[in-house]
Amino acid sequence: MRFWKKTICDLKTQILLGDLALRALRTSHALTAIVTRPDLSGKTINNYVQVLREAIELAVTDKILVENPVVAVPTAKHQKEPPDPFTREEMERICAEIQEKHPGQVANLVETWFWSGLRTSEIFGLQWDNVDLASSSVLVAEAVVRGLRKDRTKTHVARTVKFNSRSQAAVQRQRQHTQIAGGPVFQDPRYGTPWVDERAFRRSFWTPALKRLGIRYRRPYNMRHTYATMMLMAGMNPAFCAKQLGHSVEMFHKTYARWLDGDQNDLEMARLENSLMAPQRPQDKIKGT
Repeated sequence: MRFWKKTICDLKTQILLGDLALRALRTSHALTAIVTRPDLSGKTINNYVQVLREAIELAVTDKILVENPVVAVPTAKHQKEPPDPFTREEMERICAEIQEKHPGQVANLVETWFWSGLRTSEIFGLQWDNVDLASSSVLVAEAVVRGLRKDRTKTHVARTVKFNSRSQAAVQRQRQHTQIAGGPVFQDPRYGTPWVDERAFRRSFWTPALKRLGIRYRRPYNMRHTYATMMLMAGMNPAFCAKQLGHSVEMFHKTYARWLDGDQNDLEMARLENSLMAPQRPQDKIKGT
């Protein structure tokens, strides 16, 4: 309930959801809390409601409540944020800037991130035990989510990711910093501790670098999108790309349709344009026109 401890107005009375007795909670309380937070995205609202719904469901299971009032809260509509990858030129500038300002562990992290397509939780959870430089690959089987280490990925399916020369070289350089100690491959060099979430990285390294370069801000997660689009533009098999990113082929096609279909779409439109520019033959004319 603390997660939902937001001040809301109900008949001009200040109500704190977290201070409500469990049996006093009504669907209208949750709905009012949502309405009074127009600053929240639909996705964030759904995340909050899901946490509250599951918490109250425990009370139903324990027979403290007869029914769950949060079940009736509708799912908020939201549009998933589309991929917004960096261009190859932007990526190279970012890598060079980080290398100049923060050589060593931070530069190795960014280079690996750009050239492996790992999720944020996966690269923070990467363990030396799962790295095989001899075969240029890594087993992605763990993740760090909100500071908690989990023995599974977002999709609950472990996968083997092949290194290319850039990611291989970055991980090779990282060996001198953390391999002897074992455990996480990447650490925050300021404290010698594992990365627990993205905020510290963004605040201290990522955001300042993009500002110095004058590059439009995008979340670090878009390094993953950058790698996906680079693979596609290199003509790689979409099924292989999907496997590397930990997507189903269907999800991969849905997420990166713009890059999958781009060249083909241009070819198809070019055929139409060519037909429009060709002179019309007499036999093609419709009689009576």
